[in-house]
Amino acid sequence: MPVNSENLRLSELWKKHYFIFVKFGYVLLMAAYMLLHSEIAYHDNVLTLAAVAMCACIMTIYETTRQKKRQILLLTAEFACLILGMKFCNGGFIVLLPVMVCDAVSLLQLPSYLFPVSLMGIMMTQDKFTYLLLCLLTAVIYWQHSGMILKYRKSAENYEEQELQLKNSIETSAADFQNEIRRTNLHYENIMLQDKARLSQALHDKLGHRINGSIYQLEACRAIAADNPDKADEILGRVTQSLRDGMDEIRAFLRSERPDSRRATLLELNLLCEKCKSQYGIDAQLTIEGDSGRISEKMWRVIYDNCCEAVTNAMKYAQCDRMRIEIRVLNQMLRCCVSDNGKGCPNIRDGMGLEGIKRRVAQLGGTAHISGDDGFRINMLIPIE
Repeated sequence: MPVNSENLRLSELWKKHYFIFVKFGYVLLMAAYMLLHSEIAYHDNVLTLAAVAMCACIMTIYETTRQKKRQILLLTAEFACLILGMKFCNGGFIVLLPVMVCDAVSLLQLPSYLFPVSLMGIMMTQDKFTYLLLCLLTAVIYWQHSGMILKYRKSAENYEEQELQLKNSIETSAADFQNEIRRTNLHYENIMLQDKARLSQALHDKLGHRINGSIYQLEACRAIAADNPDKADEILGRVTQSLRDGMDEIRAFLRSERPDSRRATLLELNLLCEKCKSQYGIDAQLTIEGDSGRISEKMWRVIYDNCCEAVTNAMKYAQCDRMRIEIRVLNQMLRCCVSDNGKGCPNIRDGMGLEGIKRRVAQLGGTAHISGDDGFRINMLIPIE
């Protein structure tokens, strides 16, 4: 494990600073070539090697800094080392000129056609063919680094920036969605409070006055019961009838306020689609065509139960990202189709869930057809009463 970790660190270091290693090794190879092909004394060789090593170190430090002022200062030091090396150590120092020219072109962002400027040094060397090859090799190395690797890195940075923007956009959309949910919840809570206030006022108006009036009459009845029993019996009759009328009014009022089960089931279907979107990331949509008022309460309940079963199966097996619930009211028939774009199932075996779907539809005199060839699809046909 430690060995793998060390190898990983070395690999990351090479990917990040590969050009520094390439440049340092390239300069040292040119220095070795220069020493092997020069006829100077031993102590001059040592001096030349030290000067080349210093120049290579400056070039390496130049690649590690990102401040332009420091880079210009180090580039100036490179050219100073080149001039001093050619004057006091060895004229072969001219082989380092292509590297320095390429550094200058890259740093100052000059046009790439200025790379051949380094060919001017061919007049100062005896082995012109080798120097020409060195110029060509240096230009290729720098073109590969500056023209390809850096562009690739810039492109990767752009992709990272776009990814960050997309992430921020998704987070903003999620926040907007949550705010919309909160606003919707507050809206419906306000509606519920208004309904409660309206119901309380209606019960007070319809029931409270009758009960208070009945209490007053019963107290009067108790006061005159001993002296005038006929009058007391008349009062009791009126109170009894008033309370009966009040109960009838309360029953009628509660029947009128009872929620329509068909509308409630339609709301449950919409909530089912919203749950698929928010919790499972499935784009579920409900569409209704035709006169939905012709759909009875029993039919709505069967549709809802079967849609719940279809959604449950999709969660377990379909691996889908889109579902459609399509309800169409025809002349004599109701057609309901629940479909998804999942992997489907060519060989369908009816389990308890699918049998329940067919049984519920059959109880209303309809038929259910289930297909798994292209996604999963449940078609229900129910006659309209």
